[in-house]
Amino acid sequence: MGLSQATIIAPATTANLGPGFDVFGLALKVPHDEVTLTTIPKGIEVEAKGLLAETFVLPRKNTASVVAEEIITSFSLKTGIKIKIDRGIAPGVGLGSSAASAVAVAYGLNYMFDLQLDNKKLVRLAAKGEAASAGYGHADNVSAAIYGGFVVVRSYDPLELVHLDPPKDMEICIAYPHLATFARKTKKARSVVPKQIPIDKLVHNVGSAAAVASGFASGDVDLIGESMSDVIVEPERVTLIPGYGKVKEDALKAGAGGVAISGAGPAMIAIVNKRKARAFKVAEVMKKAFESEGLAATAFVTVAGQGVRVLEMK
Repeated sequence: MGLSQATIIAPATTANLGPGFDVFGLALKVPHDEVTLTTIPKGIEVEAKGLLAETFVLPRKNTASVVAEEIITSFSLKTGIKIKIDRGIAPGVGLGSSAASAVAVAYGLNYMFDLQLDNKKLVRLAAKGEAASAGYGHADNVSAAIYGGFVVVRSYDPLELVHLDPPKDMEICIAYPHLATFARKTKKARSVVPKQIPIDKLVHNVGSAAAVASGFASGDVDLIGESMSDVIVEPERVTLIPGYGKVKEDALKAGAGGVAISGAGPAMIAIVNKRKARAFKVAEVMKKAFESEGLAATAFVTVAGQGVRVLEMK
């Protein structure tokens, strides 16, 4: 038997950054979830508090319990686990809430029971939780939550990842409207993704995605922002986000280098070069743009953050 309890910090994440559908993930410094894992005689128990905790699906149909059950079964652990999630990440808005839960459980159980799982294996386990939530085990959010910084999922089979540090001058604005989150929102957002893609749009997205990655590799914030252009997935998701056009237009006018939907949305992300624009101003106009559509909204400024980590243990 390993440790009896551990509290894990798992960061919010943003995925896609425009052209990198299911490929790009970026960890955020704030917000984050705190997940406490405690051994119990048997079974899996889940509790949630914090932001919109009442929306958490209990006890089995959530990423946290799916990952816990997978690990307990695969490693024949003679224990049960109680999972207490203190939510700082708003669920269902496109900031990787489900990924944070999955990653915290995978990382925490690996730590508590010294399972010797490397980061890539943790990504695979956490992605199984995402499959329960979204219907597909996408690894962009969970990879970023584990590694921190910017991650490129180069290949899914076999799983191959590229990890890059973000530019020091890059700030990140997040804004999201307060919409009623419909059941399996991410699955719905995936359903509108086109199954066939014209070659000209494919070329555009490949070029844009390559430029975004090049911007991270070279520390060029402006190149990242200018390249956040998606002509395949994002145009199909616009109808799911009231105010999308005005939010994007106003953010760019306020100095954002690039604007995109964060993951499946409805949150939107703007990249700002702090040497050229004021991120708080950009966030403010994004919030006001949503509000001009008659929607309450939340907006904040953050930077890229580190990956999952242990807060305390016993």
